[in-house]
Amino acid sequence: MNLHDEDIEPFREALGIAEKAGDSAEVSKNCNQIGIVHQKRGDYDKALDYSYKTLGITEKTGDIDGVSKSYNQIGIVYQKRGDYDWALEFYHKALEIAEKQGDISGITVGYQNIGIVYQKKGEYDKALELSHKALEIKEKTEDIHSILRIYGQIGLLHKLRGDYDKALDYSERALVFAEKIGDIAGISMSYNQIGIVHQERGDYDKALDYSERGLALAERIGDIAEVSMSYKQIGIVHQNRGDYDKALEFYQRALEIAEKIGDIAGVSKSYHQIGIVHQNRSDYDKALEFYQKALEIAKKVGDIVGVASSIGMIGKVMYMRKNYKDAFVDYLIALDIFERIGSPNINIVHELITELTREMGEEDFNKLIEEFKN
Repeated sequence: MNLHDEDIEPFREALGIAEKAGDSAEVSKNCNQIGIVHQKRGDYDKALDYSYKTLGITEKTGDIDGVSKSYNQIGIVYQKRGDYDWALEFYHKALEIAEKQGDISGITVGYQNIGIVYQKKGEYDKALELSHKALEIKEKTEDIHSILRIYGQIGLLHKLRGDYDKALDYSERALVFAEKIGDIAGISMSYNQIGIVHQERGDYDKALDYSERGLALAERIGDIAEVSMSYKQIGIVHQNRGDYDKALEFYQRALEIAEKIGDIAGVSKSYHQIGIVHQNRSDYDKALEFYQKALEIAKKVGDIVGVASSIGMIGKVMYMRKNYKDAFVDYLIALDIFERIGSPNINIVHELITELTREMGEEDFNKLIEEFKN
């Protein structure tokens, strides 16, 4: 039985009693809890229904603290769904209330939440700035649970920027804190994050070891979103090792979960990875099909890194098909996006352009550049 199956029934019973008694405060409280359980299960539509119901009650009764919490909870659901612009809107509303009330804890949560969205959107400098602001506050309060989450977030941001030493440092700090307080979910996330850093460094044995540890813990506590993430990460390791059958198997598992829980950003990432496998197998039609699907979703949810990555890979397929002009256009678009957000993926695109130059020959490549200038 999933961990969350047992959590929801008492709140449903309490909600029914509160509605019959006309107790708005209790109705709001239980709607909020039910919404949280649905969010943890990945049932985002139901989560939003209950969270908006909670917001309506708190606004009606003038419960400012309740309004702020509802804004945050709605923001979390939108973030989980990959609707980043909506998530930012509600997180900023919650932060504004916290700042007006001088609520230090609420301000910290606001910094963290907004930072996570900027990270999802590929704006790593903004995300890192906000994460360090949150960390500075939490270190003064000695809130170990919050500190470990912020360490994990900072570690992830350094990984995304290509600074693997700092990424490993912060991820391992997060793991120490999670183990210290017995936070199984935190341990699972830390294992996965450490695995990702080792994978980026090319140490696939360590990467697989940590990712499989993370998967085992996520399955144990019924964290389906983390299970999906573990599947995707294990798939990447197998892909990098050249075992495409296993990679595809794990990507399909991740995709199935993402579709089930309505994680459209996760669906996009799974499509992208499946596209890479088909490209590596020289099945360019299928590769393009999945890259286009990933690109469409990434544009929809405002995932700028996903947009650039998919366009870059479409360019790679064009290159493999010897359609050099279209490949060059795609590379330029991807390069422009990565330069704007300061992504280390700039180096990858430069390598692709160098490869294209070598394949075309310098004279023909220069002619292509002149054609674009004119």
